[in-house]
Amino acid sequence: MLTLSFIKENYYMLVYAVTLFISLSTYRKYYDTALKYFPMIIAYTFFNEVLGYLVRTYNEISFFQNVKYSNFNDVIYNIYAIIFFCFFYFVYRQLIHNRSYKKWIIISAIISLLAYLISTIFQNPLETNLYYALAISSWLLVFCIILYFKDKAQQQQELFQIHNLMFWVSLALLVFYTVFPVIYVIGYTDYETWIKYELRSVLRVLIVIMYSLFIIGFMKGRRHAFR
Repeated sequence: MLTLSFIKENYYMLVYAVTLFISLSTYRKYYDTALKYFPMIIAYTFFNEVLGYLVRTYNEISFFQNVKYSNFNDVIYNIYAIIFFCFFYFVYRQLIHNRSYKKWIIISAIISLLAYLISTIFQNPLETNLYYALAISSWLLVFCIILYFKDKAQQQQELFQIHNLMFWVSLALLVFYTVFPVIYVIGYTDYETWIKYELRSVLRVLIVIMYSLFIIGFMKGRRHAFR
């Protein structure tokens, strides 16, 4: 049974679960679009967080036999980040019309993967989150979103499209990933600042905002408006 302390500390996981439920209940609106695999990403996010919590909290649940690594869960977050970013790079490449922008997105994906590969030379992905690679990939995603909106402008389409699920997804990602890398890198490089300004709480509020915007998109989205 979930305790009140668990819910208070991990309320953002409930937001993942609610978002997953709504994404599945509204799936008919976008089942044949570039976001058709989005519910799988949300489900992956939810179960990844649950698994990460279990490994971090219980010594008997571990990926490693070595006691030193018993509570280390960074490896699953490193793998998750690569899959998450590649998914959205692929989505934006599908939706953008401008061929030059498409090439820039491919380049962004390559840079992201290289950032993770190079990071493994200097950081052990089993012991720590590859936060520099994550920051680079985050801002590259922001760059792709900007290209998406620029492409909309070139197509003479309105940027604010209340019934377009992709608008809400892009807005959510833009808000979150513009700020998230800064907070995350601080958490790994300047722990005193992380504690002093309660950046963990700020990060969780940003997660709730992002997934709330996803939910609005699922609820407001119309199939004919997706583009």
